[in-house]
Amino acid sequence: MRAIHFMMIDYIKVKQQVYFMPLFLVIALLMWGQGYSILVPFSYMMFVAIIFSTAPFGACKKGDAGFLVLLPSTVMHRVMGRFLYGLSFVGIAVICCGIFAVIHQTMGKDTEAWAVPASLFLLAFGMLIITVEFLIMYLIGENMAPQLLGIVRVAPAMGSFFAMMYLMDDAEALGDIAMMQNRNDGLLQMGCIAVAAALVIWIVSAVICVKVTAKRDYV
Repeated sequence: MRAIHFMMIDYIKVKQQVYFMPLFLVIALLMWGQGYSILVPFSYMMFVAIIFSTAPFGACKKGDAGFLVLLPSTVMHRVMGRFLYGLSFVGIAVICCGIFAVIHQTMGKDTEAWAVPASLFLLAFGMLIITVEFLIMYLIGENMAPQLLGIVRVAPAMGSFFAMMYLMDDAEALGDIAMMQNRNDGLLQMGCIAVAAALVIWIVSAVICVKVTAKRDYV
């Protein structure tokens, strides 16, 4: 429960960015309305999630660390709160695109079968990018090298989004081939395994960040 409190503290720190979420949702909706696959708005929302999830690192001030240490909590609560904050934006992206898919079905339009396993791979990839970013930022320190932190926050998100868009046609082609060969269930299982692996890496990275932060608190 205390980890959730720290997650809310991060939301308060960067509450200005939350005000822009409806705008990004509208943009994703417009992209989907242009006849693109559901993967396109999902890729865009994952891009937004990667950018937004790291915002608290940029909002950290030197006095914050001392204040947070004085709160009735442990290092694990603080770090897990930050990781939950990042994961919450992934959840928002999934929920929004799930709503888009439901609307798509309600309108009588079919969603490609290959889009489901492809979305799982995309979800796992986005979680992995966020996890690696968090790990790097905790290792170099929240208040150190702001220019480097800025690069770590933005560069992976931009590269991931353009890579996703570049590979979109290939994903569609591979999905169609898998459907013709009746291997879509295998792709779905692989997608689920990818998401599970991303969660395991998320947990392991959080544990590493807890240990690194605990040592730094007493230096």
